Amino acid sequence: MTQEFVAETLGVSRQAVSKWENGTSEPNTTNLIALSRLYKIEAVDLLECIQEKEPV
Repeated sequence: MTQEFVAETLGVSRQAVSKWENGTSEPNTTNLIALSRLYKIEAVDLLECIQEKEPV
């Protein structure tokens, strides 16, 4: 999926999707749930990915 497709599907900007991908920002709860539905994975799995990227 392209950033543009994800952005259009979720109703956010492509720049927002880019920031989520590169870790400069995180999706809010509503977008996290929408992403989990779009990618057909559990929201908790997405949260684990975010936690793994955070510096300790």
